[in-house]
Amino acid sequence: MALPTNAGTFSGGKAIPDGEAPAYQAYQILHVGFTVAPIVFGLDKFFHLMVNWDMYLAPIVSQTLHVNAHTFMTVVGIIEVVAGLLVAFMPRIGGYVVALWLLGIIANVLVNPIVYDAAHRSWGLDIALRDFGLLLGALALARLAQYFESKPAHTVLDRA
Repeated sequence: MALPTNAGTFSGGKAIPDGEAPAYQAYQILHVGFTVAPIVFGLDKFFHLMVNWDMYLAPIVSQTLHVNAHTFMTVVGIIEVVAGLLVAFMPRIGGYVVALWLLGIIANVLVNPIVYDAAHRSWGLDIALRDFGLLLGALALARLAQYFESKPAHTVLDRA
C-alpha cells in the first residue's frame, strides 16, 4: 500500500499524517521526559548527588509507617525507576502510574512542615503547583499514548 503524499512522521511503522505530526511530537517529548526523569530521580535516591532526598519526606509518613526516611526514600527510588521503565515500554499505563505517584508527592509536600518557607510564608505551594503541572503532563502522555500506540496502520493511513 503506497503512503499518502501527506504522510509525515512514523510511529511504530505507522505513518502519521502531517496534520497529526505536532501531536505526535508532543507525545514523543512527554514519552522521553516521563521515562528519563523518574529513572534519573529514582537513581539519585541512592546517591544524593542532586539533593538529600531524605529531608523531603514528611515526618508523619515515617512515624506512621515506623520506617526511617532513608529506607523509605530508597524504596521510593526503586518505585520511580520502575515507573520510568513502565512509561518507556507501556506509556498508556505508565502515564497514569506517574500521575498517581505525583499526586502522592503533592500530598507529601503539603503535609511536610520542612518545606515551609518562613521568608515567603508559603507551605511549598509552588512545589505542589509545579508537581500538579507535571501530573497533568503525565495524564496527557497516557491519553496521547492511547491514541498513538493503539492505532492500526490502516486506520492512520485511511485518515490521511
